[in-house]
Amino acid sequence: MKKVLFTLIISTLGIGAAFSQQNLSVTSLIGTNVDTVLQRHLAGEGVELSNGKFNNTTGNIRTTQIGTFNRNGFTAFPFQRGLVMTTGNVSVAAGPNNSSSKSDSTGIGTVWTDPQLQQLITGHEVTDCSTLEFDFVAMADTFAFNYIFASEEYPEYACTSYNDIFAFFLDGPDPVTYSPSHKNVAIIPGTITASSPNGIAVSINSINPGPGSAGGSSSNCIPTGSSGQFSSYYVSNSSTNGVQYDGYTTAMTAAATILACQSYHMRLSIGNVSDYAYDSGVFLEEGSFYSPAVTIIPTWENEMIGNDTLLQNCREVDLKFKLPRPTYTSNISVIFNARGTAILGQDYKLICPSGDEITTTNNTFYFPSEVAEQDVHMKILPTATFTPEEPVKSVILYLATQRCADDASTRLYDTLTFYLRGNDSVKVLDKSITVCDRLEEISTEQISGTEPRVYEWIPATGIDNPSQIQSSCDITESRTYRLVASDQWHCMIDTATVNVNIVPKPDFTVTYTPDHGCVPLPVALQAQYSPDFANLYWTISSDEYTYTDSTTSIHTSLPEPGSYDITLLVESAPGCNESITYSNAIHVADYPHASFTYSPEEPENGAEVLFFNESSGENITNFTWSFGDGHSAYVENPTHSYHLTESDLMTVHFTVTNSDGCSDDTIQIVPVEDNFALFVPNAFTPNVDGLNELFKPVIRDVTNYDLAIYSRMGELVFFTDNPEQGWDGTVKGAPAPEGIYSWIIHYAKIGTPNVIKVKTGSVTLIR
Repeated sequence: MKKVLFTLIISTLGIGAAFSQQNLSVTSLIGTNVDTVLQRHLAGEGVELSNGKFNNTTGNIRTTQIGTFNRNGFTAFPFQRGLVMTTGNVSVAAGPNNSSSKSDSTGIGTVWTDPQLQQLITGHEVTDCSTLEFDFVAMADTFAFNYIFASEEYPEYACTSYNDIFAFFLDGPDPVTYSPSHKNVAIIPGTITASSPNGIAVSINSINPGPGSAGGSSSNCIPTGSSGQFSSYYVSNSSTNGVQYDGYTTAMTAAATILACQSYHMRLSIGNVSDYAYDSGVFLEEGSFYSPAVTIIPTWENEMIGNDTLLQNCREVDLKFKLPRPTYTSNISVIFNARGTAILGQDYKLICPSGDEITTTNNTFYFPSEVAEQDVHMKILPTATFTPEEPVKSVILYLATQRCADDASTRLYDTLTFYLRGNDSVKVLDKSITVCDRLEEISTEQISGTEPRVYEWIPATGIDNPSQIQSSCDITESRTYRLVASDQWHCMIDTATVNVNIVPKPDFTVTYTPDHGCVPLPVALQAQYSPDFANLYWTISSDEYTYTDSTTSIHTSLPEPGSYDITLLVESAPGCNESITYSNAIHVADYPHASFTYSPEEPENGAEVLFFNESSGENITNFTWSFGDGHSAYVENPTHSYHLTESDLMTVHFTVTNSDGCSDDTIQIVPVEDNFALFVPNAFTPNVDGLNELFKPVIRDVTNYDLAIYSRMGELVFFTDNPEQGWDGTVKGAPAPEGIYSWIIHYAKIGTPNVIKVKTGSVTLIR
């Protein structure tokens, strides 16, 4: 039998003020929404968590068995912050280790027992369970999160029947067989073997320094007969350390291989075994529940040129592949597929982390276990050839990573585009110059590199100064010029192609859609025009707003209600332009403002509640009501009665829509009071003195009611199914004798009309 414990209740508010900042602090999450807790304190990169429950309850947490922790200055503790779940009040978890605060099962609300945990224990009862469960979808084919198991059972009760238990149950499709699977992922590393395919679960009897002093035996250890086999995972906590528990595990990782982008269910549960004393807890590192989706970052040797160009013998690039955290399996892969005018192995090469080259047939590399970052090196081969006719070659890498394909933000392929140039440390810009009739100045731009030594225009026909990057000229016919520039490091040359176009005025047509809708209104505008190198200048304007753009296709959003004009100016060259204006082309409607009131202000269960539309806005045509109890209405001012099992706050959702299809909604909380009452008097005096003449129960919010009264001989003397009708003490018109009469009442509460209840008793008739 365990020693007696004195329970100390500590408020979870302000724990940090009570102790030194060298101690871990804890704050209860009671009253906090479970899904909010998951998103703020557990979810990390690459996962979506939803449908949270704590102790089988959705919505707000109802017990003090879960909270947040912060290690403050207690740097020996591996996690800075996160969630803590305990078998008692979470306040007990806060440091320092105090012998008077060993256990606290008080203040936790209804004691929850987890049937799934109970199945792991035979011959002992699992009590005081703390269970957090949720659904999740992972972006990759693995997931992991970090935790620490701690207990006051340590070290005295190691390898005894007081083996407080916890488990992290994973439910979902098996990644190999695709059939439903159920397993515990809180296992000791390296214990999954052919003879033990599920591994050894983390518990007091598996991770410990050996049998404890309170009746521990190696026969109770796991594996049976072992003595501290996994003690390297155990941390002894002295009275000076900053957490209450006498012992805890090192930082552990729960991980599993799954199917990417499929729904799984997690159930994190911990409970006392055999008694209610000596709490245990599990700490979950904040943000550690993650799936290792891969990100790709090009890292250049030389930033003097735009981040898309490699220079032969001058400039190379590392493609940095990063995971948010190290993977715990070795099956996170990246697959290369290459396109473009450059040829892999002939013009450039890719060197993977192992030192092997990536080829068209051997195009995959993997992240080894515990690795979070790897580089793939890309360089132009010295034997690659570039010509003035083809000074630039393109490389498009399609990089397949294990991520969800149906989500644009995490699509299956990342695409990187590179351009290969032959030794062109200096880069000059290709350019097209379009004018009407005659070009009088020719130029381009140097966009990287130092000042070159030589410029040369080829051909020099019509150019006044062919050795300058900018020169006056007299060109009257369309033709192509090249500007060859060499740099001071002698990285060969860069050549800019300058196309001179002598053009006529442009011709064009315009389409736009939609021509009306709700604010803010997404619109698309498209111009078809010639010549194809012309410049476009759009203006979309109303009295309150102006938008400009210069692209062929526009996708924008009009943020203000009103009528918008569209103007397009197309310019094929300076002075060569045409324009058109569409007046009042697009109408943008405003949204209504949803509002309502209800009467009475304090509705009663079963009584009519009148709802009144108070919305503002023009041309409101549709009204949608959701009363919070599964019922709806579609009229402007509906009437609704609630039938609840008890008083409750009902969330009423009201949506209005105008003739332009613009909607707005609002929510109000309607308190519905359950006024159920059933009181039966025990005597009445039908003696015509005007006092207490009827035997009539006091009834409120009751349905399916009937009352039967019997004499002592079992004879039915009165029956009614009308709650407003009572017995006047007569039988078949004659006064009944004094005495005791039995009665039976059948009834149902108005909120549960199909649940018939029976109430019996007796009444004394006195004359």
